[in-house]
Amino acid sequence: MKIGLSTWSLLSLDVCSAVKTIGDAGFEYVELWGEVPHAYPGWVDRHKLREALSSYDMVVTMHAPFTDLNPATPFQPVKGAVEKTLEDFVRLGEFLGAKMVTVHPGSVHSESLVPSSAENSVASLRKMARAAGGRFSINVENQVKGKSKYHFPLASTVESLDLILAEVEALRFTLDTGHAHANGQDPLALAERQWSKLAEVHLSDNAGASDDHLIPGEGTSRTKGLMEKLAGTETLLCLELDPHRYTPDQVLQASVSFKNSI
Repeated sequence: MKIGLSTWSLLSLDVCSAVKTIGDAGFEYVELWGEVPHAYPGWVDRHKLREALSSYDMVVTMHAPFTDLNPATPFQPVKGAVEKTLEDFVRLGEFLGAKMVTVHPGSVHSESLVPSSAENSVASLRKMARAAGGRFSINVENQVKGKSKYHFPLASTVESLDLILAEVEALRFTLDTGHAHANGQDPLALAERQWSKLAEVHLSDNAGASDDHLIPGEGTSRTKGLMEKLAGTETLLCLELDPHRYTPDQVLQASVSFKNSI
């Protein structure tokens, strides 16, 4: 099990400085946050970022952008723009030597649209997988359930997650423990349900009501069983801590402490 840290956790730093901070702290891998102002296509200096990464022997993973990008959208003109942006992100991942790209499968505003939205999302994920061409994996992440009658995220129930993973042959699974806990789901049970496709774990804590991205131990999530299950495996484990709650020094101190305790 390799321990990494997301550049999102150091969002107050530019992405190259975040990579340097994570690399200098001795982490085994780095997750590049695919939103502005970090690793967003057309925004980041990709050559400068690749040079920063080359200074360290770290595995590189990436989190695809999701702000205003909904793979489950039922609106075809929007869908084309979303798919193009995500395919551009996949090409950026290849340029940077990423091992995997994690993507949110999207959501819709009406329960009646859930079946068709799942088909739309699956089609988009297949295109991302084809763009990756087997050179690295595309991972789907479990999402937090909606708390209103106008928000229905895919992969927030085990059935929805099962469906998406079954429909896209090359797709892998990124388990977000914070999302699972906020849904009332056991992270270990979710991992075991999709064990053959589990490739990465996003780790944070919360009190069970919302996805707060707390430092492990500051909430009520029970992950001991999951950590024991992951021990000795090749699964990547990435800390994702709220950069608006914690300073970079607090993030680094907590993350290094966690890494040294494993």
